[in-house]
Amino acid sequence: MTDHDLDAVMRIENRSFPTPWSKNLFREEMASPICRNRIALRGGNLLGYICFALVYDEVHLRNLAVDPRWRRRRVGTVLIDDMFSISLESGCRFALLEVRPSNSGAVELYERFGFGVAGLRKGYYGDTGEDAIVMCADLADYGVNQVI
Repeated sequence: MTDHDLDAVMRIENRSFPTPWSKNLFREEMASPICRNRIALRGGNLLGYICFALVYDEVHLRNLAVDPRWRRRRVGTVLIDDMFSISLESGCRFALLEVRPSNSGAVELYERFGFGVAGLRKGYYGDTGEDAIVMCADLADYGVNQVI
C-alpha cells in the first residue's frame, strides 16, 4: 500500500465500517516500522487491503476490507494468506485480532484460517458499544490444513 492507493482504500473503508479509519491513520500505519499494509489488485483495480503489525512473536491483524463487489471471491483469503506468510518469515508464532460479533462473514473467514475465540472485550467498539470477540491462531498449524 502506498499513498497513491489511499483514495481507493478509503472508498472500500467507508463502505465497510461504521467508523472508518481516516487517511491519516492509514498514513501512520504505512510509516510505522512494525506495520505491514498490503493490497490486492486485479487489472489495476484495488479489490481489498490488509493492515497488520508484527510485534515480537505475534502478528496483530488491525484492518481487513474487501470491496463489496469482490466479497466471497477469495480476496480476503489471499490477503490473510499473505499476512500469514510474511508473519512466519518474520518469526511470528501467533496471530491475534478483534472482530465484531455481528460481522459473521469475517468470523467465518477467520475460523477457516484456524482462529478460535480467545476472549471478549466488553464495549470495545465506541461507535456502537458492541463487544469485540478476540480471536487467536497458532501459526504452527498454518499449512497443515491450508485454506488456499
